[in-house]
Amino acid sequence: MIESKHYYDFTNELSADEIYEGLLAHGLFTEKLPPVFTAKAFFNYCKSKSPAFPKKPANYIYHESMRNINTPRPFGIPNPAAFQCLCKYISEIWPQLQQYFEEETKGQKHIISRTHIRKMKESDSLFSMNYKNWKDDGTPEPDLLLGARYLVHADVSNCFPSIYTHALSWALVGKDVAKQNQRDSSQWYNELDFLTRNVKHGETHGLLIGPHVSNLLSEIILVKIDKILYDKGWRYIRNIDDYTCYVSTYEGGQLFLTELSEQLRAYDLTLNHKKTSIDELPTASVEQWVRKINTFTAFDTKEWMNFKEVRAYLDMAIELMQENNDNAAILNYAMKVLAKKQLTENAKSYYVKTIFHLSVIYPYLVSLLEEYVFKPFGVEKSEISKLSALLYNEGVKLKNYEAVCYALYYANKYEFEIRELDFEVAKNSNNCLFLLFSYLYYEKKKDKAAVKLCKDYARSLIATEMDNFWLFIYEALAQSDLRDYWKAMKKNKVSFLVEI
Repeated sequence: MIESKHYYDFTNELSADEIYEGLLAHGLFTEKLPPVFTAKAFFNYCKSKSPAFPKKPANYIYHESMRNINTPRPFGIPNPAAFQCLCKYISEIWPQLQQYFEEETKGQKHIISRTHIRKMKESDSLFSMNYKNWKDDGTPEPDLLLGARYLVHADVSNCFPSIYTHALSWALVGKDVAKQNQRDSSQWYNELDFLTRNVKHGETHGLLIGPHVSNLLSEIILVKIDKILYDKGWRYIRNIDDYTCYVSTYEGGQLFLTELSEQLRAYDLTLNHKKTSIDELPTASVEQWVRKINTFTAFDTKEWMNFKEVRAYLDMAIELMQENNDNAAILNYAMKVLAKKQLTENAKSYYVKTIFHLSVIYPYLVSLLEEYVFKPFGVEKSEISKLSALLYNEGVKLKNYEAVCYALYYANKYEFEIRELDFEVAKNSNNCLFLLFSYLYYEKKKDKAAVKLCKDYARSLIATEMDNFWLFIYEALAQSDLRDYWKAMKKNKVSFLVEI
């Protein structure tokens, strides 16, 4: 097997200061949001002022993002004060965590966990779902395949929302020690548990999906399970909570699932049996649809594509999507391929209109439009405006507030109107991000009456709903309206928005 980095090499090359900055400045907001959010100013404020935020439970902003299979995934944006306390403490105990990760992974000949916290080239963030560096990570699959006749696929059911915060201590020091000392707040692992709970309103079950710290915390438990299974002879790779194990017999595959399930149960986790399978080898090294779509483009060595070629390519992508349970990731892939091509005028017009049509049916594509359609093909503002009006109306009707927020974001960035916007609708949505983007839209349009409505409503939420709506309230109101640490942050001109 080709020598590559070990898992612990990635954690050991990060200093305590780097883990703090990476998690706090670049890991508060999920990448699934419109690109207007940043925690850099907040991090700089924390670094220079060292504010003593209260260590108490705080609620979080709830929002949803559409998956590639057209179902929503819940995300959370934590209260920044509770989040800072957690990130700061992780930086303080980082040497203990580095030692833990090294002890749990040092005997492994390949990196089991393929998606984890790390330094990345050309990014200040410490985590990305799709980041790969084959030189550092190695490619263990060909070696793991040797002698294998079956491939086992397994997935943890509802992984992040199911993680029990006390299980962090169980993994770090053992369940017996953790339970004996569970009331001892001076123990570092109990403080980690406590601060993790505070980010999610004091709840013991569930990590928020979105903040990068959740990926680090989940690894504390999952690498412990990896070590046990590896030491028993199982050879597999894992992407977050998605397992691929290589076995010589079907019975071996069943035994792996039994032992994996047993180890997960020790931490109050379970397998998602709908995503569990044992498949006979050989199978293709990539999904079949990827091979098919690449076969099509492999014959096209031209830089330019005409109308017939683009239409054929999109038709094939749509057919493949329909054959694969309406998996819009196939359209995502196709969009990224075509964004690198030069299209004739007829081809460009057809392509843009088709993708706009598909993005209304599959809202998962909406977040990709700017990078892979608007910019590379110079889409006219009038066309973006028509699409945004449609996204807004469909989003309100279906309560898909992610699409609504993107429509308002596009309206602000490309400077057109969303005449359908009604602040009463935003209020009734009970959605923080819808409210925030409505406020930003009215501010951009200098609609004083509507801005006043926003500010009045933000003031009415302060007493009882600050945590659930903190982004809207904090960004809409002046220092004089705010309380406690929010007032101090505003005084120091901290904002969580970038100019667009």
